[in-house]
Amino acid sequence: MYPRITHVCLSVANLEDCVRFYQRYCQMEVAEDRSVSGQGSMYLSESGKKADLILQIKSGGDLQTLADNDETHIGFSVESREVVDVLASMARAEGIMLYEPDEYLPDAYFFAIKDPNGNCVEFGFGQHAPPVT
Repeated sequence: MYPRITHVCLSVANLEDCVRFYQRYCQMEVAEDRSVSGQGSMYLSESGKKADLILQIKSGGDLQTLADNDETHIGFSVESREVVDVLASMARAEGIMLYEPDEYLPDAYFFAIKDPNGNCVEFGFGQHAPPVT
């Protein structure tokens, strides 16, 4: 027997705003809706990947204020530098940019924004989390 990660849960102040954010920016789909009138939980997954890691968005949380040195974030990989730039342009227009796109690591082009609850969400091209196959 071994533990297998099934989901990560974010407790948020506004369930519906956060779900819309992850649908828009991350192209996530509602895998299961356990909410009633904006209260409860919604489980989001990548398209067609309900059996993989799920992001649970749960009502009842507080807005997050991360310290300047807090690098807590959720990371998403995108298919090209151009997609990074498109998402960054959207975020810039909405005033949610945390840091601009750049090559912060060799061959890794990424940036970060705030979700409606104040969580840091990073989008990048070329940055791979281990293990790389």
